[in-house]
Amino acid sequence: MAISFLKLFNPGQLANASALIYTVPATPTTSLLRNGRVRLTNTTAGAIAATLYAVPAAGAAAATNNFLPAVSIPANDFLDVDLPQMAAGDALYGFASSATSISIAAMDGVLQS
Repeated sequence: MAISFLKLFNPGQLANASALIYTVPATPTTSLLRNGRVRLTNTTAGAIAATLYAVPAAGAAAATNNFLPAVSIPANDFLDVDLPQMAAGDALYGFASSATSISIAAMDGVLQS
């Protein structure tokens, strides 16, 4: 079993519609993202809600894979969120109640195979 320490994704901003943030590499097929953590930062003067999904390979963002359901982040504040374990091909999707208001950055995570 190999363990890789790598940057999961570059920081970015959430859109106001569900969009892909990161996909766990499909090769090797035994890949598993563990101990993932992201920071959501509200860069505005008002509270903004953020929503995140851990979508199974070939799936779609839905209530069954939502792990952060419209949580309000206060103005000029942040929220650290632990990601569920994600397998090869699984994807992280998310959105905010207002576009370009919530920044997302990878804080931690181990990719095992």
